[in-house]
Amino acid sequence: MSGCYILKTYLIKILTVYWKEKLRFDFIQSFQEDCPDNLKTLISEITKLKPNVNTYSEKCNPKLVHNSGLSRKKLHEIVSLAPLIDNICRQNDTDIVIDIGADLGYLSHLLHDNYKYSVLGIECSSQYINMGYKNQNKFYPNSKGHVKFAQHYIDENSGNEIAALLEEYFPNGSQKSVCIAGLHACADLSITILDLFSKLEFVKCLVIMPCCYHRIQLENCTEENEYFRNFPASQLFKDMFKEFKAQCFITRPFLRLACQQTMEAFKNMTTEDHERHSRSCMYRAILQEVVHLENCQVKRLKRKSGKNRNSSSKEDFQTYLNNLKSTHQLEYNDTAEGEKLNIGDEEFQRKATKKWNEHKNDCYLVEVLTGLQASIQSICENIVLLDRVEFLKEKGFECSVQKVTDDVISPRCYALVAFKA
Repeated sequence: MSGCYILKTYLIKILTVYWKEKLRFDFIQSFQEDCPDNLKTLISEITKLKPNVNTYSEKCNPKLVHNSGLSRKKLHEIVSLAPLIDNICRQNDTDIVIDIGADLGYLSHLLHDNYKYSVLGIECSSQYINMGYKNQNKFYPNSKGHVKFAQHYIDENSGNEIAALLEEYFPNGSQKSVCIAGLHACADLSITILDLFSKLEFVKCLVIMPCCYHRIQLENCTEENEYFRNFPASQLFKDMFKEFKAQCFITRPFLRLACQQTMEAFKNMTTEDHERHSRSCMYRAILQEVVHLENCQVKRLKRKSGKNRNSSSKEDFQTYLNNLKSTHQLEYNDTAEGEKLNIGDEEFQRKATKKWNEHKNDCYLVEVLTGLQASIQSICENIVLLDRVEFLKEKGFECSVQKVTDDVISPRCYALVAFKA
Protein backbone atom coordinates (compact mmCIF):
# COMPACT_ATOMS: atom_id res chain seq x y z
CA MET A 1 0.00 0.00 0.00
CA SER A 2 1.44 3.41 -0.99
CA GLY A 3 2.50 5.98 1.57
CA CYS A 4 0.19 8.59 0.00
CA TYR A 5 -2.83 6.29 0.34
CA ILE A 6 -1.97 5.53 3.97
CA LEU A 7 -1.54 9.25 4.66
CA LYS A 8 -4.92 10.07 3.18
CA THR A 9 -6.68 7.22 5.00
CA TYR A 10 -5.08 8.00 8.34
CA LEU A 11 -5.66 11.75 8.14
CA ILE A 12 -9.31 11.27 7.26
CA LYS A 13 -9.68 8.89 10.18
CA ILE A 14 -8.21 11.19 12.82
CA LEU A 15 -9.75 14.35 11.35
CA THR A 16 -13.15 12.68 11.56
CA VAL A 17 -12.48 12.10 15.25
CA TYR A 18 -11.38 15.73 15.55
CA TRP A 19 -14.60 16.98 14.01
CA LYS A 20 -16.92 14.77 16.02
CA GLU A 21 -15.16 15.19 19.37
CA LYS A 22 -13.78 18.73 18.81
CA LEU A 23 -10.19 17.69 19.55
CA ARG A 24 -7.37 20.14 18.72
CA PHE A 25 -5.91 19.73 15.26
CA ASP A 26 -2.42 19.47 16.81
CA PHE A 27 -3.45 15.91 17.57
CA ILE A 28 -2.56 15.09 13.97
CA GLN A 29 1.08 15.85 14.72
CA SER A 30 1.31 13.58 17.78
CA PHE A 31 1.76 10.29 15.85
CA GLN A 32 -0.48 7.88 17.70
CA GLU A 33 0.84 4.41 18.52
CA ASP A 34 -1.16 2.90 15.67
CA CYS A 35 0.43 5.26 13.14
CA PRO A 36 2.35 3.11 10.58
CA ASP A 37 6.10 3.62 10.31
CA ASN A 38 5.90 4.48 6.61
CA LEU A 39 3.38 7.22 7.44
CA LYS A 40 5.79 8.66 9.99
CA THR A 41 8.51 8.61 7.34
CA LEU A 42 6.23 10.25 4.80
CA ILE A 43 5.22 13.06 7.17
CA SER A 44 8.84 13.54 8.14
CA GLU A 45 9.76 13.97 4.47
CA ILE A 46 6.87 16.39 3.92
CA THR A 47 8.10 18.65 6.72
CA LYS A 48 11.36 19.11 4.81
CA LEU A 49 9.53 20.55 1.80
CA LYS A 50 9.62 24.12 3.00
CA PRO A 51 11.41 27.09 1.46
CA ASN A 52 13.97 29.14 3.30
CA VAL A 53 11.46 31.69 4.58
CA ASN A 54 12.27 34.56 6.87
CA THR A 55 9.58 36.19 8.99
CA TYR A 56 9.57 39.96 8.80
CA SER A 57 7.86 41.73 11.67
CA GLU A 58 7.75 45.40 12.56
CA LYS A 59 6.94 46.01 16.22
CA CYS A 60 5.25 49.33 15.49
CA ASN A 61 3.05 49.00 12.43
CA PRO A 62 2.42 52.32 10.67
CA LYS A 63 -0.97 53.95 11.10
CA LEU A 64 -3.24 54.53 8.15
CA VAL A 65 -4.95 57.91 8.44
CA HIS A 66 -7.91 56.85 6.30
CA ASN A 67 -9.10 53.22 6.38
CA SER A 68 -12.84 53.60 5.88
CA GLY A 69 -14.26 50.63 4.02
CA LEU A 70 -11.17 48.46 4.42
CA SER A 71 -11.67 44.93 5.67
CA ARG A 72 -9.62 43.73 8.64
CA LYS A 73 -7.67 41.51 6.23
CA LYS A 74 -6.82 44.29 3.77
CA LEU A 75 -5.84 46.72 6.53
CA HIS A 76 -3.59 44.09 8.09
CA GLU A 77 -1.91 43.43 4.74
CA ILE A 78 -1.25 47.11 4.04
CA VAL A 79 0.24 48.00 7.43
CA SER A 80 2.29 44.78 7.44
CA LEU A 81 3.76 45.16 3.96
CA ALA A 82 4.66 48.87 4.15
CA PRO A 83 7.46 48.42 6.76
CA LEU A 84 9.08 45.69 4.63
CA ILE A 85 8.98 47.92 1.55
CA ASP A 86 10.58 50.70 3.59
CA ASN A 87 13.29 48.35 4.86
CA ILE A 88 14.15 47.15 1.35
CA CYS A 89 14.10 50.69 -0.06
CA ARG A 90 16.47 51.95 2.64
CA GLN A 91 18.90 49.13 1.90
CA ASN A 92 18.93 50.17 -1.77
CA ASP A 93 18.86 53.98 -1.30
CA THR A 94 15.54 54.08 -3.09
CA ASP A 95 13.55 57.33 -3.40
CA ILE A 96 10.59 56.26 -5.54
CA VAL A 97 8.15 53.34 -5.23
CA ILE A 98 5.99 52.12 -8.10
CA ASP A 99 2.85 50.64 -6.56
CA ILE A 100 1.45 48.12 -9.06
CA GLY A 101 -2.28 47.59 -8.69
CA ALA A 102 -2.63 50.63 -6.44
CA ASP A 103 -6.38 50.14 -5.95
CA LEU A 104 -7.70 53.17 -4.02
CA GLY A 105 -4.21 54.27 -3.03
CA TYR A 106 -4.11 53.14 0.59
CA LEU A 107 -0.61 51.63 0.37
CA SER A 108 0.67 54.47 -1.82
CA HIS A 109 -0.44 57.14 0.66
CA LEU A 110 0.87 55.14 3.61
CA LEU A 111 4.34 54.87 2.04
CA HIS A 112 4.55 58.64 1.69
CA ASP A 113 2.74 59.62 4.87
CA ASN A 114 4.90 57.41 7.10
CA TYR A 115 8.15 57.04 5.15
CA LYS A 116 8.24 60.07 2.79
CA TYR A 117 8.66 58.13 -0.45
CA SER A 118 7.49 59.49 -3.76
CA VAL A 119 4.99 56.98 -5.12
CA LEU A 120 3.61 56.29 -8.58
CA GLY A 121 0.46 54.21 -8.19
CA ILE A 122 -0.45 52.33 -11.37
CA GLU A 123 -4.01 51.07 -11.58
CA CYS A 124 -6.10 49.84 -14.52
CA SER A 125 -9.40 51.17 -13.14
CA SER A 126 -10.15 54.84 -13.81
CA GLN A 127 -12.75 54.73 -11.03
CA TYR A 128 -10.08 53.69 -8.52
CA ILE A 129 -7.74 56.39 -9.83
CA ASN A 130 -10.41 59.03 -9.20
CA MET A 131 -11.07 57.65 -5.71
CA GLY A 132 -7.34 57.69 -4.97
CA TYR A 133 -7.13 61.39 -5.80
CA LYS A 134 -10.34 62.07 -3.88
CA ASN A 135 -8.85 60.46 -0.77
CA GLN A 136 -5.66 62.45 -1.33
CA ASN A 137 -7.51 65.75 -1.40
CA LYS A 138 -9.50 64.90 1.71
CA PHE A 139 -7.05 63.01 3.92
CA TYR A 140 -3.53 63.48 2.49
CA PRO A 141 -3.27 67.03 1.09
CA ASN A 142 0.45 67.17 1.91
CA SER A 143 1.14 64.26 -0.44
CA LYS A 144 0.26 66.24 -3.57
CA GLY A 145 3.26 66.27 -5.84
CA HIS A 146 4.64 63.19 -4.09
CA VAL A 147 1.91 60.59 -4.70
CA LYS A 148 0.62 60.30 -8.26
CA PHE A 149 -1.78 57.84 -9.87
CA ALA A 150 -1.82 56.68 -13.47
CA GLN A 151 -4.24 54.45 -15.37
CA HIS A 152 -2.48 51.63 -17.17
CA TYR A 153 -2.98 47.89 -17.61
CA ILE A 154 0.30 46.12 -16.84
CA ASP A 155 1.47 43.53 -19.35
CA GLU A 156 4.80 42.20 -20.64
CA ASN A 157 5.17 45.24 -22.93
CA SER A 158 4.64 47.86 -20.21
CA GLY A 159 8.32 48.71 -19.68
CA ASN A 160 8.38 51.78 -21.93
CA GLU A 161 5.05 53.03 -20.60
CA ILE A 162 6.23 52.74 -17.00
CA ALA A 163 9.40 54.65 -17.82
CA ALA A 164 7.36 57.36 -19.58
CA LEU A 165 4.92 57.69 -16.67
CA LEU A 166 7.79 57.93 -14.22
CA GLU A 167 9.34 60.77 -16.23
CA GLU A 168 5.97 62.51 -16.61
CA TYR A 169 5.12 62.56 -12.92
CA PHE A 170 8.62 62.64 -11.41
CA PRO A 171 11.14 64.37 -13.74
CA ASN A 172 14.40 62.38 -13.95
CA GLY A 173 12.64 59.61 -12.00
CA SER A 174 14.11 56.94 -14.27
CA GLN A 175 17.56 58.22 -13.34
CA LYS A 176 16.97 57.37 -9.69
CA SER A 177 16.76 54.13 -7.76
CA VAL A 178 13.22 52.77 -7.95
CA CYS A 179 11.38 49.95 -6.15
CA ILE A 180 8.48 48.01 -7.65
CA ALA A 181 5.91 46.91 -5.08
CA GLY A 182 2.63 45.06 -5.33
CA LEU A 183 0.26 44.00 -2.58
CA HIS A 184 -1.93 41.66 -4.65
CA ALA A 185 0.12 40.46 -7.61
CA CYS A 186 -2.58 38.11 -8.82
CA ALA A 187 -2.05 35.14 -11.11
CA ASP A 188 0.11 35.96 -14.17
CA LEU A 189 0.66 39.55 -13.00
CA SER A 190 3.33 38.45 -10.53
CA ILE A 191 5.41 36.83 -13.31
CA THR A 192 4.87 39.87 -15.52
CA ILE A 193 6.21 42.09 -12.73
CA LEU A 194 9.23 39.84 -12.22
CA ASP A 195 9.97 40.03 -15.94
CA LEU A 196 9.64 43.84 -15.97
CA PHE A 197 11.90 44.03 -12.93
CA SER A 198 14.58 42.15 -14.84
CA LYS A 199 14.31 44.47 -17.88
CA LEU A 200 14.00 47.93 -16.29
CA GLU A 201 17.49 49.10 -15.32
CA PHE A 202 16.28 51.87 -13.03
CA VAL A 203 14.28 49.41 -10.88
CA LYS A 204 16.75 48.23 -8.24
CA CYS A 205 14.53 46.26 -5.87
CA LEU A 206 11.20 44.50 -5.73
CA VAL A 207 8.64 43.55 -3.06
CA ILE A 208 5.46 41.79 -4.22
CA MET A 209 2.93 39.45 -2.63
CA PRO A 210 1.73 36.85 -5.18
CA CYS A 211 -1.76 35.40 -4.93
CA CYS A 212 -4.52 33.68 -6.96
CA TYR A 213 -2.19 31.02 -8.38
CA HIS A 214 -5.17 29.07 -9.74
CA ARG A 215 -5.96 31.91 -12.16
CA ILE A 216 -2.70 31.52 -14.09
CA GLN A 217 -3.61 31.23 -17.76
CA LEU A 218 -3.58 27.88 -19.46
CA GLU A 219 -1.55 27.70 -22.65
CA ASN A 220 -2.53 24.22 -23.71
CA CYS A 221 -4.90 21.71 -22.23
CA THR A 222 -5.81 18.10 -22.99
CA GLU A 223 -7.91 15.60 -21.11
CA GLU A 224 -4.84 14.30 -19.29
CA ASN A 225 -2.45 17.28 -19.20
CA GLU A 226 -2.43 21.00 -18.48
CA TYR A 227 0.27 23.46 -19.54
CA PHE A 228 0.37 26.97 -18.13
CA ARG A 229 1.61 30.12 -19.79
CA ASN A 230 3.70 31.33 -16.84
CA PHE A 231 4.14 28.25 -14.69
CA PRO A 232 6.70 27.00 -14.25
CA ALA A 233 8.68 30.18 -14.89
CA SER A 234 12.24 29.06 -14.14
CA GLN A 235 14.27 26.83 -16.46
CA LEU A 236 15.13 24.55 -13.55
CA PHE A 237 11.48 23.83 -12.82
CA LYS A 238 10.63 23.54 -16.52
CA ASP A 239 13.26 20.80 -16.83
CA MET A 240 11.96 19.05 -13.71
CA PHE A 241 8.36 19.26 -14.91
CA LYS A 242 9.38 17.67 -18.19
CA GLU A 243 11.39 14.93 -16.50
CA PHE A 244 8.60 13.95 -14.08
CA LYS A 245 5.68 14.70 -16.45
CA ALA A 246 4.31 17.13 -13.88
CA GLN A 247 1.73 18.42 -16.34
CA CYS A 248 -0.28 15.31 -15.42
CA PHE A 249 -0.70 16.20 -11.75
CA ILE A 250 0.41 19.81 -11.17
CA THR A 251 -2.74 21.19 -12.78
CA ARG A 252 -5.45 23.72 -11.95
CA PRO A 253 -6.68 21.81 -8.86
CA PHE A 254 -3.08 21.75 -7.55
CA LEU A 255 -2.79 25.55 -7.94
CA ARG A 256 -6.20 26.01 -6.36
CA LEU A 257 -5.04 23.93 -3.40
CA ALA A 258 -2.01 26.24 -3.08
CA CYS A 259 -4.51 29.08 -2.54
CA GLN A 260 -6.43 27.41 0.28
CA GLN A 261 -6.30 28.44 3.91
CA THR A 262 -3.22 27.42 5.85
CA MET A 263 -2.88 24.82 8.56
CA GLU A 264 -2.68 27.57 11.19
CA ALA A 265 -5.91 29.14 9.96
CA PHE A 266 -7.67 25.76 10.05
CA LYS A 267 -6.47 25.11 13.60
CA ASN A 268 -7.77 28.49 14.75
CA MET A 269 -11.30 28.02 13.45
CA THR A 270 -13.97 27.87 16.13
CA THR A 271 -16.69 25.24 16.25
CA GLU A 272 -19.13 27.76 14.80
CA ASP A 273 -16.62 28.59 12.04
CA HIS A 274 -16.41 24.90 11.13
CA GLU A 275 -20.17 24.51 11.12
CA ARG A 276 -20.68 27.60 8.98
CA HIS A 277 -17.94 26.56 6.54
CA SER A 278 -19.10 22.95 6.25
CA ARG A 279 -22.71 23.92 5.55
CA SER A 280 -21.70 26.62 3.08
CA CYS A 281 -19.52 24.18 1.12
CA MET A 282 -22.18 21.50 1.21
CA TYR A 283 -24.82 23.94 -0.02
CA ARG A 284 -22.60 24.87 -2.95
CA ALA A 285 -21.82 21.20 -3.66
CA ILE A 286 -25.54 20.39 -3.71
CA LEU A 287 -26.16 23.25 -6.11
CA GLN A 288 -23.36 22.08 -8.42
CA GLU A 289 -24.63 18.50 -8.36
CA VAL A 290 -28.20 19.44 -9.26
CA VAL A 291 -26.98 21.81 -11.98
CA HIS A 292 -24.78 19.05 -13.39
CA LEU A 293 -27.75 16.66 -13.50
CA GLU A 294 -29.72 19.35 -15.31
CA ASN A 295 -26.92 19.51 -17.89
CA CYS A 296 -26.37 23.24 -17.47
CA GLN A 297 -24.15 25.66 -15.55
CA VAL A 298 -24.68 28.11 -12.73
CA LYS A 299 -23.39 31.63 -13.23
CA ARG A 300 -23.20 34.67 -10.98
CA LEU A 301 -25.24 37.67 -12.05
CA LYS A 302 -22.46 39.96 -10.89
CA ARG A 303 -18.73 39.51 -10.41
CA LYS A 304 -18.93 39.26 -6.64
CA SER A 305 -22.11 38.06 -5.04
CA GLY A 306 -20.85 38.86 -1.59
CA LYS A 307 -20.30 36.75 1.49
CA ASN A 308 -22.31 37.24 4.63
CA ARG A 309 -19.72 36.34 7.23
CA ASN A 310 -22.11 37.27 10.00
CA SER A 311 -24.69 34.72 8.93
CA SER A 312 -25.58 32.03 11.39
CA SER A 313 -24.00 28.61 11.07
CA LYS A 314 -27.58 27.31 11.31
CA GLU A 315 -28.82 29.12 8.19
CA ASP A 316 -31.21 26.67 6.55
CA PHE A 317 -30.95 25.40 3.00
CA GLN A 318 -34.20 27.02 1.88
CA THR A 319 -32.87 30.46 2.87
CA TYR A 320 -29.75 29.72 0.83
CA LEU A 321 -31.86 28.83 -2.21
CA ASN A 322 -34.01 31.93 -1.81
CA ASN A 323 -30.91 34.15 -1.72
CA LEU A 324 -29.55 32.52 -4.90
CA LYS A 325 -32.49 33.83 -6.92
CA SER A 326 -31.04 37.35 -6.92
CA THR A 327 -27.36 36.43 -7.31
CA HIS A 328 -27.16 33.46 -9.69
CA GLN A 329 -28.80 32.06 -12.78
CA LEU A 330 -28.73 28.82 -14.76
CA GLU A 331 -27.19 28.80 -18.23
CA TYR A 332 -27.99 26.12 -20.80
CA ASN A 333 -25.99 25.58 -23.96
CA ASP A 334 -27.63 26.29 -27.31
CA THR A 335 -28.19 22.60 -28.04
CA ALA A 336 -29.94 21.84 -24.74
CA GLU A 337 -33.30 20.14 -25.20
CA GLY A 338 -36.31 19.74 -22.97
CA GLU A 339 -37.59 21.89 -20.12
CA LYS A 340 -35.21 24.64 -18.99
CA LEU A 341 -35.47 25.59 -15.34
CA ASN A 342 -34.45 28.65 -13.34
CA ILE A 343 -33.08 28.63 -9.80
CA GLY A 344 -36.32 30.15 -8.53
CA ASP A 345 -38.54 27.53 -10.16
CA GLU A 346 -40.42 25.21 -7.84
CA GLU A 347 -39.19 22.10 -9.67
CA PHE A 348 -35.53 23.10 -9.41
CA GLN A 349 -35.86 23.91 -5.72
CA ARG A 350 -37.64 20.59 -5.12
CA LYS A 351 -34.73 18.70 -6.71
CA ALA A 352 -32.16 20.70 -4.74
CA THR A 353 -34.01 20.17 -1.45
CA LYS A 354 -34.26 16.43 -2.09
CA LYS A 355 -30.52 16.24 -2.72
CA TRP A 356 -29.84 18.26 0.44
CA ASN A 357 -31.94 15.90 2.55
CA GLU A 358 -29.85 13.00 1.24
CA HIS A 359 -26.56 14.59 2.35
CA LYS A 360 -27.31 17.03 5.18
CA ASN A 361 -25.85 14.67 7.78
CA ASP A 362 -22.53 14.47 5.90
CA CYS A 363 -21.48 18.09 6.40
CA TYR A 364 -18.73 17.13 8.83
CA LEU A 365 -16.93 15.36 5.97
CA VAL A 366 -16.31 18.77 4.41
CA GLU A 367 -14.13 19.66 7.39
CA VAL A 368 -12.36 16.32 7.19
CA LEU A 369 -11.36 17.08 3.62
CA THR A 370 -10.60 20.72 4.44
CA GLY A 371 -8.24 19.54 7.16
CA LEU A 372 -6.54 17.22 4.68
CA GLN A 373 -6.17 20.13 2.27
CA ALA A 374 -4.70 22.33 5.00
CA SER A 375 -2.14 19.67 5.86
CA ILE A 376 -0.64 19.74 2.35
CA GLN A 377 -1.49 23.31 1.26
CA SER A 378 1.93 24.70 2.15
CA ILE A 379 3.70 22.11 -0.01
CA CYS A 380 1.74 23.21 -3.07
CA GLU A 381 2.31 26.90 -2.41
CA ASN A 382 6.01 26.31 -1.75
CA ILE A 383 6.45 24.84 -5.23
CA VAL A 384 4.94 27.95 -6.82
CA LEU A 385 7.04 30.32 -4.70
CA LEU A 386 10.29 28.41 -5.14
CA ASP A 387 9.81 28.40 -8.91
CA ARG A 388 9.63 32.20 -8.84
CA VAL A 389 12.64 32.49 -6.57
CA GLU A 390 14.62 30.31 -8.96
CA PHE A 391 13.39 32.40 -11.93
CA LEU A 392 14.95 35.50 -10.39
CA LYS A 393 18.14 33.74 -9.33
CA GLU A 394 18.64 32.44 -12.88
CA LYS A 395 18.69 36.06 -14.00
CA GLY A 396 21.41 36.87 -11.48
CA PHE A 397 19.34 38.60 -8.80
CA GLU A 398 19.30 38.04 -5.06
CA CYS A 399 15.89 36.81 -4.00
CA SER A 400 14.19 35.57 -0.85
CA VAL A 401 10.73 34.82 0.51
CA GLN A 402 9.54 36.78 3.52
CA LYS A 403 6.53 35.93 5.64
CA VAL A 404 4.80 39.29 6.11
CA THR A 405 1.26 38.80 7.39
CA ASP A 406 -0.45 36.61 9.97
CA ASP A 407 -1.69 33.70 7.87
CA VAL A 408 -4.75 33.30 10.06
CA ILE A 409 -5.87 36.76 8.93
CA SER A 410 -4.36 36.74 5.43
CA PRO A 411 -3.54 33.25 4.05
CA ARG A 412 -1.34 34.54 1.19
CA CYS A 413 1.22 35.79 3.67
CA TYR A 414 4.47 35.65 1.65
CA ALA A 415 6.34 38.38 -0.18
CA LEU A 416 8.97 37.90 -2.86
CA VAL A 417 11.91 40.26 -2.25
CA ALA A 418 14.62 40.81 -4.86
CA PHE A 419 17.67 43.05 -5.35
CA LYS A 420 19.91 43.92 -8.23
CA ALA A 421 23.66 44.00 -7.63
